[in-house]
Amino acid sequence: MITKKLDDKIKLTARTVNVQIGIEVKVILKLYDENKKVLAQKEYEEKVQENTKVEKKFTVLNLTNELNVDSSKVKYVSGWIDADNDGEITREYEKEVWIEVIEGEEKITIIIELPHSKETGWGEKGLAGHTAMAIGDNFFDYGPDYDQEKSKTFNEKEYQADLNKDGDMDDSVKIDDIPDLGFHFAPGRPWWGEVLANTLKKSANTVTLEEALLLIDLPYDKTNIYGTVYKIEFYVKKSQADKMLEWWENRYKHLKVYSVEPWTGEQCTTTVKEALAYGNIDDIDWNTLTPDGLLEDLKTEIKSTSIQHKDENAIVTLIKKEEEDWEP
Repeated sequence: MITKKLDDKIKLTARTVNVQIGIEVKVILKLYDENKKVLAQKEYEEKVQENTKVEKKFTVLNLTNELNVDSSKVKYVSGWIDADNDGEITREYEKEVWIEVIEGEEKITIIIELPHSKETGWGEKGLAGHTAMAIGDNFFDYGPDYDQEKSKTFNEKEYQADLNKDGDMDDSVKIDDIPDLGFHFAPGRPWWGEVLANTLKKSANTVTLEEALLLIDLPYDKTNIYGTVYKIEFYVKKSQADKMLEWWENRYKHLKVYSVEPWTGEQCTTTVKEALAYGNIDDIDWNTLTPDGLLEDLKTEIKSTSIQHKDENAIVTLIKKEEEDWEP
């Protein structure tokens, strides 16, 4: 059986028998579920060309949209061209073509900066470094917004948090209005993403993976990226990637509270874990809270889920060594 992805271009063709050029013949396309039950079908009329051929071009995705069918439920599609124009499938001249629909895939890239070997204090305990991820070429990450200019204001509704701790979430708050501001409680923001966005004069939600990788290569005094950096790559089904993208887009709309304590808020590693879990990649232990812990889990627990790379181990690549001259 032929296999095609939802957005693959398909051309159904047949050579007609005893049908004049220019005459329109019937073409029927049907969508099926995993049990080969018909979900929907549509009939078309296509003209016989000068070479006596009839063609019908389509994609399964466009057909599902046209017929208002959930594309995730479509596992097969069939097509039939009435080559002799008699209204029936005639074995002598024509056949119904069946196609298996396979789901597309997307590459997931996790970028992990490990704590520097010279770290002390909370950094030495594993809470330094950073975790970020990309869905295809869409880059996302999360960190604290505690060092901005005094004039910046934070809309509590955007963060879905009582930042000034006055009992409501209706205020526009400045840095000085936030009590106990620091790693245990701060407005969240894209971390590397905001640095890139400001440098490139674009919005953080349009930063790409390629741009993020360029940032990592810059001198650490410009980026504050001084630990060893790894890139971890694996593939997921397109539907899983779409859910992860949905999670991050919602997070960038509602940045919430950053905290190194997961019961208080979120931090770089937990957001990546939550996005993966929202896309049904939930093999990482909930107790994994640090970049180095996540790296070990990704090495041992994560496999690709897409049909094209099913059960392949994640590819782990060292992309930057720690800076030898950095001092805490």
